[in-house]
Amino acid sequence: MRKRRLLTAILCCTLAAAVPAAASETNSAEVTKVEKTDPSSEASSQGDGGNENYTSSTSGTPQSNSTQTNPPQTNPPQTDPPQTNPPQTNPPQTDPPQTNPPQTNPPQTDPPQTNPPQTDPPQTNPPQTNPPQTSAPETSAPETSAPQTSAPETSAPQTNPPATEAPVTESPETTPQETVPETGSQTETASEQTESETAGETAAQTESTQTSETTTESESTLESESETESESETESESETDPEEETESESETSEYGSNEELIAHQNIVTPPDISLEYRFTQVEKDYAVVSNPEGCGIYEEKSEDSREVGKLEYYGICYILADGDSDWVYIESGNVRGFVEAENLAAGEVADRIVKIKGEEELPTARLTVARTENEAFDYTHTTVQEVMADKVFAIASRDLQIYEQKKASSRVIGTLSQGGLCYILADSGSDWVYVESGDSRGFVQASSLKTGSAASSVVSDKGENNLSQAVTQVAPEDNKACYYTVTSVKEASQAAKTREALVNYALQFVGNPYVWGGTSLTNGADCSGFVQTLYATFGYSLPRVADAQSVTGMQIPISSAEPGDLIFYAKNGYVYHVSMYIGNGQVIHAAGRSQGIIVSGISGNAVWATRLIQD
Repeated sequence: MRKRRLLTAILCCTLAAAVPAAASETNSAEVTKVEKTDPSSEASSQGDGGNENYTSSTSGTPQSNSTQTNPPQTNPPQTDPPQTNPPQTNPPQTDPPQTNPPQTNPPQTDPPQTNPPQTDPPQTNPPQTNPPQTSAPETSAPETSAPQTSAPETSAPQTNPPATEAPVTESPETTPQETVPETGSQTETASEQTESETAGETAAQTESTQTSETTTESESTLESESETESESETESESETDPEEETESESETSEYGSNEELIAHQNIVTPPDISLEYRFTQVEKDYAVVSNPEGCGIYEEKSEDSREVGKLEYYGICYILADGDSDWVYIESGNVRGFVEAENLAAGEVADRIVKIKGEEELPTARLTVARTENEAFDYTHTTVQEVMADKVFAIASRDLQIYEQKKASSRVIGTLSQGGLCYILADSGSDWVYVESGDSRGFVQASSLKTGSAASSVVSDKGENNLSQAVTQVAPEDNKACYYTVTSVKEASQAAKTREALVNYALQFVGNPYVWGGTSLTNGADCSGFVQTLYATFGYSLPRVADAQSVTGMQIPISSAEPGDLIFYAKNGYVYHVSMYIGNGQVIHAAGRSQGIIVSGISGNAVWATRLIQD
């Protein structure tokens, strides 16, 4: 603007010096032209107006030459309009705030010159956020609003560019007045370009990602199909033979047949062991009947089964097994069986009741079925009662028989030769006493025994371990008299106790899923993972796969297997599956995906068993 004013002043001076005295008509014509000039050229017309005064003075007499010189002196009032025009030119003076935005808007004015600056804003959003910065001048717009109202007047300078190039400089000066709309449009354009470019980049990235995902999905599909085929083969074999759930069928064996495989194993016949019938004492886990009507004790986990006992309201019992199930196994007095958990208060509640009322003051169960007839009596071989009996010696005065009941017509479960040793466990002083000798437990006529000091003298003279004991005719588990009392003069075998606990523990996971490579008893395991985790729970370490497990521990014939022993299966000379024997020709194992963890018989592919649990 300063340059423009200087140029205008110089132009005025030049015109004043160069213009000769001309006729007033000419000046009038020029004045007419000036009057017709666009209002936007007021500045130039005012300069011409100064010349007009000068020429009109020259058209007069020479004496008025002083007045010709005076107009320049009086021209300031005429030039004052430029001074007074600043209100009109003030918008240009106030335009600097508007031109300042152009200084800050160069990214906006530059984009019209070159699109790259417009592409720059997409690179950085700040140029898009700059319009709010340019809107700051719009906050001062109340001051600059006049230029917006005078915009129609200044819009004319757009016609000036043909006259002089100076209006070209005015064009950017006037553009700030239109900065708001232009900025909006430019911003929208930039935004659209940004969105377009962003969309393009996003589309490219999306296509790349989709391509990558498609490739990955394709690879995954191939792998999935491969695995599915493998699983289908495995499941097919599993469905044909539950025990043939192959973990590593792809592996080959150095042996061509199962016969060759067995021939290279060290399989031995172990000493006979029998299921432990003796009881182990455990800590008391209190439960109190919370049902005002009392509750029944059943032979099985069903109200449809036989009721073997009855508990009244606030009756006390002790939880022995299945504490987390709907049916819990309890003991109360001489009754052992199953009770619905919803009828009991257990845990801290039961402990408080026992503490307040006293254990001895709470009623125990009433027996409704003799313990010798109760099939649930030996569900576990644990009890809260004392299990170790004091030794009361008795010596057979003749060859005698041990009976299942207190009568000679009952079944004979064992024989004891003359001079043999037995221990009286119950009914001392009666005609029939309950005795234990070896693994035989039953009734003997008291008249056929030496007792008291006479028996103690024999033991002392010959030694307890040198005296013979009874020969068992009926296995303890089949002997109804075995649990006439839970006491014994001999501790329960720890190995047998572990076997029993291991089997009972494993049975609670029947129905859980099979997962290849899994070791979770609840979320899923394969055959070797299942037995590995079971054994680890009881402190025994096993390798991970069946082939390696098959040579861990004592290798024994399948016919010698006892509950808790492992049984292995082979095909074409390679061990591929493992199960755990639970007794009565049954095994528990993770059979396959379609069956999960099940109990079944031993299949024909079984080759040998192993024993880890020993006394």
